[in-house]
Amino acid sequence: MELPHCHIGSDETIYVMTTVRGIRLAALVLLPWTFLLSGCAMPAVSEAMIPETASIEKTHPYSVNVEVTGGRATEPIGTPQIANDAFDEAITETLIKAKTFAKVQDNRAGNYELSVIIFNVQQPSSGGSASVTMETGWTLTNRLTGEVVWQQALRSTYTASSDSDITFVGRLKKATEGAAKDNIKQGVTEIARLDL
Repeated sequence: MELPHCHIGSDETIYVMTTVRGIRLAALVLLPWTFLLSGCAMPAVSEAMIPETASIEKTHPYSVNVEVTGGRATEPIGTPQIANDAFDEAITETLIKAKTFAKVQDNRAGNYELSVIIFNVQQPSSGGSASVTMETGWTLTNRLTGEVVWQQALRSTYTASSDSDITFVGRLKKATEGAAKDNIKQGVTEIARLDL
């Protein structure tokens, strides 16, 4: 900003110096609040994506392993994303909790393989509340025969209210985790209903 030419000691000089000093002080005071209200992006965590309850229709007397693809890493100045490992862990913990299979393997040695692809996570760029929609594809394959025994596209939406977090990024993280949680609940419930 170009300041007007002033004579030292004049009233105009004092006014300009006071104004510049005031602008600098305001910037120093407001800068931390800007960062606080905008927030720094944190990734969705597996614990927050595990449904509280999952439908236990039956326990399949087989083992299963989980493979997740399509996830993304979270950039500090970006938006909260769902990493493959975090979504994999949330699905695995939900299957164990719901007793959907007799055993959940942490390697590719299960009787069945559950492959989940994250197709899309739609997030708003701003707003009071944050509504996130997630689209995934779930496929259950018999590892012995190679037969696809079940395949389904799932869509879930979750809205975090404006009072759920002080920052928009915080609300966005809650909404992303909520959409993932509902997606997992849908998938595990459908698998529990299958006749394997």
